[in-house]
Amino acid sequence: MPHVKTLQPKKHSFRVLFGQMPLTKFKDYRKSIKVDLIKYDDPQKMLKGTYDFVKATWSEDGHESDRATKEEMQDALKAMLSGKALGLGLETVNFMFRIGGITRIDTHQIVRQRIGVTFSQQCTGDRMMHHNDVLVEECINENEFALNEFIESTLSCKNTYTGLIDRGVSIQAARSILPHNLETFIFVNINLMTLLFFHQKRIDDGSQTWTINEIARQMSEEVCKIYPELTEVFAKNSKKFKFQKEAGADRKNTFSTSLYLPDPDEYDYHERDFLYPKTKSQMHKTGRPIEDTYYWGSLKINEKQYKKIKKEYDKFDKDVHDNTWSNEEIFDRAIKINTKILAEL
Repeated sequence: MPHVKTLQPKKHSFRVLFGQMPLTKFKDYRKSIKVDLIKYDDPQKMLKGTYDFVKATWSEDGHESDRATKEEMQDALKAMLSGKALGLGLETVNFMFRIGGITRIDTHQIVRQRIGVTFSQQCTGDRMMHHNDVLVEECINENEFALNEFIESTLSCKNTYTGLIDRGVSIQAARSILPHNLETFIFVNINLMTLLFFHQKRIDDGSQTWTINEIARQMSEEVCKIYPELTEVFAKNSKKFKFQKEAGADRKNTFSTSLYLPDPDEYDYHERDFLYPKTKSQMHKTGRPIEDTYYWGSLKINEKQYKKIKKEYDKFDKDVHDNTWSNEEIFDRAIKINTKILAEL
């Protein structure tokens, strides 16, 4: 069918940012990770449902919870959690998390869990990434030269990204230049049995990154706020999976990544078994959190200037959404806004 000029154009679901210079806030990684439990089963309904589920084999009418006490239903849940009753009922208890303040390195680790879980995450190919914040680890901030190189390289990638887009390159191709340190988020819908398995693996020090340890810790804490009876289960669960010990103690094993010294120190090893003569905590938790640092393009600005530019761009984004300007018109208008902003800095 031909292009019909009389049709009203659809509104884009994302911001159209042609001509805008990237706004970048460099922020502390450790302080940014935030797990929110945004959807879960009502605690009472959860108890009743799991009880009916586990008692179904022997039930005459499927309404066992109507005749059970709260203590009996809690005992049934404990039996499932301890393996003394079939754990299928645990698969009926669902949670939805929003995990933010992370990078795509983290989301790639999270989505390696493939059974009993569903994901939805912020995309890099269906939206423009001009203004995503950047997460900085303490160990990078430990060395001033390393931090400066980190900032310069990141800004170079973001500026190249916006430049490619302004020159007509598709955002789906331009994103290939983007670094892994941009802040993003992911939604995770997961059942209790899978969550316990995920937590057991990812809370262990043998998991490669401290960030996945922190994500697993916050997930369990969020759940225990709603279901306090699970606190003890998660505590015991955190000590079950000892991948580093099992793999590291085997002198013939070459199928595990050995980056850091074991923590705790539980078996004999040679220091050169590992890439670094430090534990993961010693490598990454240096006590040097970065202060928020702001840039517009490659120009360093202060927080007040950052907020002012953001306000200008937000207003322009609304104008773009409300009108039917072409990409070229959007670009030209943005350049005029940039010129105005620069004159006022």
